[in-house]
Amino acid sequence: MRTIAPLSPMLLALLLGLAACAGAALAVDGVPVPTPAKPAGAEQCVAPVEIMRREHMHLLDHQRDATVIDGARDGRYSLVGCMDCHNPVQPGGKIVRYENPEHFCAGCHAYASVRIDCFECHADRGYEPVTQGALEQDSALTAATLRLRLEADGD
Repeated sequence: MRTIAPLSPMLLALLLGLAACAGAALAVDGVPVPTPAKPAGAEQCVAPVEIMRREHMHLLDHQRDATVIDGARDGRYSLVGCMDCHNPVQPGGKIVRYENPEHFCAGCHAYASVRIDCFECHADRGYEPVTQGALEQDSALTAATLRLRLEADGD
């Protein structure tokens, strides 16, 4: 019985290139290449798309170190900033959680088979801004009310 040899990497690259030239949707092993939606209302990201695709994990690690070691919480590459723009709370209060394929990060990480552990501790969605004046009102967002909101969001 004759067996068919697996495709060589060069042949696979050629086939993917031809599919791209033909305008076909790219897929590897039947999985479509993710194309996350651009954030609504955003003019540009903190860095060019090519850099963010390739380097975002290093930028986040650097910001993490600056936050934890130096206490710098307002950095250009903060996870909070990323989530506020790329995965904000949807109209009507709908929250897209990381497990949902609609989440900005989920599609690419699933495609690349990369386990991400940011959201084990950090929020996986944006928050509506809280101004200093609101903190002085009776409806202030305290740690206790934030915890209750997060627990309610998990339902």
